[in-house]
Amino acid sequence: MYDLCVGLGYHCESTHQIRRITGEDRAHYFDWLDLELASVIETLEADFANVLRPGLSEPFSDGACALDRGSDIRFFHEFGADADAPGGLLTQDAIDRQLPRVRKKFDFLAERWRATSASAARVLYVHHDAFDESDTDDLLRLRAALSRSHPGHRFGLLWLRRTPPPSRSAARLPDGIRWDTVEPVPGRWEGDDAGWDRALAPFPLRRRAPAPGTAGARPAA
Repeated sequence: MYDLCVGLGYHCESTHQIRRITGEDRAHYFDWLDLELASVIETLEADFANVLRPGLSEPFSDGACALDRGSDIRFFHEFGADADAPGGLLTQDAIDRQLPRVRKKFDFLAERWRATSASAARVLYVHHDAFDESDTDDLLRLRAALSRSHPGHRFGLLWLRRTPPPSRSAARLPDGIRWDTVEPVPGRWEGDDAGWDRALAPFPLRRRAPAPGTAGARPAA
């Protein structure tokens, strides 16, 4: 039995689906973020010290989000545009003023991550490779980064792609790392409920009933 199912990006789809399936709405570090697997690995290897350093966050995608250049993580929900900002878009001034608050939140989530890694909890980590960008070497590096967080940490890894990995790559995956696929749903950021249900069905997950109206709900920007 896995005590927790924790998402490792790529974007909001994974957080929504994991919360919908497990009923668990307690936040984890990479929830609701937009990031490649390389950013997850580098953040774990740096013990979160590379994220949200002063002077490295800036408006991105024409002000739709904040880009942290130290980690290449895109924050779509943590920074809010000023009420009088043209088009409701982020400015550098708005990001700079809100950075201490956002850093405080992620410092707290980093401590939660460390505590979970050091606990007896068994965790299933899910990386949603939404654009089929990663390969077996990336997953092996991710496993190594997770293992170094605490020598006794008990976890499994699920690598979810849009299409199957090349057979030679899949054959190199060791025990403890499994792959599956989930199809995109055009125009639906939440993804394919049935596909995620099928992909997670083989894993014994601890589930709880979510509070009414909270399952998978995105945080306010």
